[in-house]
Amino acid sequence: MTTNEFSFILKSSKYGVGVFSVYKIKKGSFLRLFGKETPKSKRNTRIIPKKNIPKIFKEYCIDRGDKMICPNDFGSMPLGWYMNHSSKPNAIHKNYNFYAAKDIKPGEEITIDYNTLEEPDKNKDSYYKK
Repeated sequence: MTTNEFSFILKSSKYGVGVFSVYKIKKGSFLRLFGKETPKSKRNTRIIPKKNIPKIFKEYCIDRGDKMICPNDFGSMPLGWYMNHSSKPNAIHKNYNFYAAKDIKPGEEITIDYNTLEEPDKNKDSYYKK
């Protein structure tokens, strides 16, 4: 059970831009939002000192204190970097590979719980703090 390049589309959401399913996705399916399933050691990301990232781009990164995990290329970001937060997400990650946490309907926004990204509490935006 996996999705493909035609499974998702970016469009406006109530939180800006979001990732939406194109067709029904079964619970447990691999969500191909960052490409194929890969071990953490082969992720297409980079770690950048926070001070070197323009403010507007920081919202697309995962905070790690004085450094951030960012897309490998901000000019060509995979769809997964556009997933929005929900306290009742329909996607989960296992070692940063994403899977459907429940059946997802066509046109439904794909969301994750940002609290699972292991950012320090002091660095979390107020809208997703527990």
